[in-house]
Amino acid sequence: MDLKKALYGLDLEEAGEIVKEMGEPAYRARQILGWLYRKHAGAWQEIKNLPKALLGKLQAGFLLKTLTFKESVPSSHGQSVKFLFETPDGHLLESVLIRQGGRETVCVSTQLGCKMKCTFCASGKSFARNLTAGEVVEQVAWIERSLRAKRSNLEASRLLCRSAPRNDAKRLISNIVFMGMGEPLDNFEAVMKALRILQAEWGFGLGPRRITLSTVGVIPKIEEFVERMEGRVRLSVSLHTSDGAKRNELVPVNRRHSLKELVKTLQKIHTRLKREITFEYTLLQGVNDSLEEAKGVVKIAKPLGAKVNLIPYNPIREAEFKRPSKERIEAFRNYLHKAGVRVTVRQTAGRDIDAACGQLQLDRSQN
Repeated sequence: MDLKKALYGLDLEEAGEIVKEMGEPAYRARQILGWLYRKHAGAWQEIKNLPKALLGKLQAGFLLKTLTFKESVPSSHGQSVKFLFETPDGHLLESVLIRQGGRETVCVSTQLGCKMKCTFCASGKSFARNLTAGEVVEQVAWIERSLRAKRSNLEASRLLCRSAPRNDAKRLISNIVFMGMGEPLDNFEAVMKALRILQAEWGFGLGPRRITLSTVGVIPKIEEFVERMEGRVRLSVSLHTSDGAKRNELVPVNRRHSLKELVKTLQKIHTRLKREITFEYTLLQGVNDSLEEAKGVVKIAKPLGAKVNLIPYNPIREAEFKRPSKERIEAFRNYLHKAGVRVTVRQTAGRDIDAACGQLQLDRSQN
């Protein structure tokens, strides 16, 4: 494995220290980060406005890329594309591009596998390590670069025309969700750094309301995340049941951080910041799809003004859960709606390519 340090994951201060050590002016730091986070350079020869001496030093001491692209697999309906990457230590990493409602949303992973071990999720069946901040944001850069490559020949010609205004940094990705492999708040510092890079004007420049972080309820870190992001990045919480004892089985972290504690924490956040909280709720036939469960969800969600996303179960090989019938799903949705809770049933995107919620895995070769 190459021991060079990765350029992806550097912030402005770190890049500034590097150019200072190399005897270069401070503005070079922004130029370097611009090639990474705005123009998404895929090869050293693409970087044009740096002195050859500086470029040579960077090439000798740093990796421009750490993830190796393996393949992209489109879903049959064209709404999703799963991207498969290999990490420097030989693990497979999955990210998903979701096309819905005129948005291009990237679902990024934050860990190689997951330690939360939710019983209906493939990601929790194994765990290797945390991803670095660079590996998180590089997923976005790879997919953005792929989108740009597929733009029309007319757009490509316009960008190459010297007389036309340059638009190399035009962003095509509109939203990012931290909902891939791993529990983001279990890899806290790396995820916080990745969030800073994604939002910074010297970074990707995404508005915080275009980013959503999903957690199963790592309570000690939820408040810190909200405080450090000043409540601007959207928070989504994986609920999956309104029954504490049942949640112990479905979401084992509930044994350490109970549903009661979780709701109390969310109430504090809601009262202080007045920000929207979203609950993710995977519907499992005969497990958590009853009207009694729906009543419990109303009791939790309504006082928080929370929205509920219902996710009909996406099957995995390692679990025997089943997807509820359409009638059962609709009955659950209708109960929440009539009770005054904002509710949606998430359209399944990428189920046919194992790219839907709960289907991302660490190593496909193990199947």
